Amino acid sequence: MRKQPVPAARKQSQRVPVAAPVKRASGKRARVNAPRPETRATSRRLASPQRRLKVALFAIALVLTGIIGRVTYLQTQEATSLRSAGADQWTRTYTLTAQRGTVFDRHGNELAMSVPAASISINPKLIVDGPRTIQDLDNVLDLPDDTVAELLDEVARKDRGFVYVARQVDANVGDFIRELGHPGVNVDAEARREMPGGDTGRSVIGRTNIDGLGIAGLEKQYDDVLTGTGGSMTREVDPMQRMIAGSETITQAPVSGDDLVLTLDRSIQFATEQVLLEQLNKIGGKGATAIVMETSTGEIYSMASVRRDQITGAYEVTSGNFAAVDSYEPGSVAKVITVAGALDAGAVTPDTTFNVPWRKKYYDLFLSDSHEHPDLTLSVSDILATSSNIGTISIQERMGRFEHHEYMAAFGLGERTALDFPGESSGILKNPEDLWGTERVTVAYGQGVSSTSLQLVAAINTIANGGTYVDPKLVRATVGPDGTQTATPDSATRRVVSEQAATDTTAMMRRVVCEGTAKRAQVENLSIAGKTGTAFKAADNGTYWNDEGRRVYYASFVGFFPAEDPQVTVLVSVDEPPAGTGDRFGGTAAAPVFAALVPTLIHELNLQPPAGSSGCAE
Repeated sequence: MRKQPVPAARKQSQRVPVAAPVKRASGKRARVNAPRPETRATSRRLASPQRRLKVALFAIALVLTGIIGRVTYLQTQEATSLRSAGADQWTRTYTLTAQRGTVFDRHGNELAMSVPAASISINPKLIVDGPRTIQDLDNVLDLPDDTVAELLDEVARKDRGFVYVARQVDANVGDFIRELGHPGVNVDAEARREMPGGDTGRSVIGRTNIDGLGIAGLEKQYDDVLTGTGGSMTREVDPMQRMIAGSETITQAPVSGDDLVLTLDRSIQFATEQVLLEQLNKIGGKGATAIVMETSTGEIYSMASVRRDQITGAYEVTSGNFAAVDSYEPGSVAKVITVAGALDAGAVTPDTTFNVPWRKKYYDLFLSDSHEHPDLTLSVSDILATSSNIGTISIQERMGRFEHHEYMAAFGLGERTALDFPGESSGILKNPEDLWGTERVTVAYGQGVSSTSLQLVAAINTIANGGTYVDPKLVRATVGPDGTQTATPDSATRRVVSEQAATDTTAMMRRVVCEGTAKRAQVENLSIAGKTGTAFKAADNGTYWNDEGRRVYYASFVGFFPAEDPQVTVLVSVDEPPAGTGDRFGGTAAAPVFAALVPTLIHELNLQPPAGSSGCAE
């Protein structure tokens, strides 16, 4: 058969193209490597626009997923820190000081309270016009010249971010300075402690430092009660770091401290301080203390300490409670303890008599009464009324010095009282084994032993309270921020001597006021029992003589009334009354203060003597 011719198109499709040979530089033909068929197909697929778009979208999706994840993380895990960092750029956080509790007397009168004040400070790094800023502050605050110089130096150097200008200025002054709008000047609220009654009660209340922390007296002892819990507040600032008015936000409200209700009576406290000041201005002396105590409860109506200022020479109420922190030899006041103990022990009765010379040798020394007299036969009552040292030693010897020591301890000598006042002294009461020579007998009349006024008034109050010791008390209650009042526990008590021993001792103490050394303590138509004490005081040179060669004295009087039913016990002590004068004794320096104070006590406490009560018979 004849072959059919092949179409030209078909022949062309069946032809395999052959690459033209390429000659190398050497003249030989080079070999060309063509891509494999499958590789060429893949390249064609990747180069497709559709494929490229999918890859791009996938990459964008991955980026968006990462961004969303990061945003979610920042909005959850890092949200607080980021908000804080952002807020720091335009807000400032300030501490809000909690209101310190108020101190009230027993009737609700303020004795110490906190009032609004302001502290002024500067940030030298932010101050724009230093001289003008400091000049304006000086014009308002009337700063000392050296303070102005220091502030100008600070704003010139600009190496510190905080410098105090003034503390506890009036709150209105602080508001005025804030309105001046000086950059870098800060006005922060704080409180200033004030006593509305002036110095009344200062000795007991104590004081706070400039930061509001108690550093003396009850302010220190009850600092944790009076101090509240601070809060916080934020304020917005502009780009110049100035406060934006109205932007304040309280983030945590402060909680005020508790109030204290004391046993003090403000009127009685004031009167007590005044009679002490009047007596010292009249007779002189280093200082004086006085305590007025409610007999049955131990609550203290007043506790005052006054001293002469070493610079000005003027007498003033002190911030130190010397009635609690200073101890001294009680002198003849201690004879009350010796006599009451001997009566309770059955060693003597009020009518037991002793032969009493004015002078007698004990161990290696002669001891004597306050004045020379012939040998006398004196009863126990006579011995206390005339305040005989030799007679009191005879009573102690009859009782025994070891038993005598036990009674002195039971009356509260040698240990701090329940008040546990800051800095309170425990006094000195040596063990009988540690006493040597005449010291073994002089403790009977108050020499060789020391006590605070607080210890001594509580000890003699035991006699007024029928032989039962009652702990002194200064705080009646605390009042919380919500007004809830919590009463403090009643004072602890203990029986020291029998009621009969206390009654007999009281009768002898009435003789002291009416017939003996305390006649200047008498008050018309009022029965008073009391005892004077005139003790030698150790001088700074370690002896009982001052640099002028004169004795140094400590004069006291303690009394209670009405004697038939005691309601109030009062102790007055004068530190270093003028030696060489008639005003150096307990009966002349301290007893008149008692007599001057009694009318105020009767009026303020509305005391009514029992029927049949009377003063000393003419």
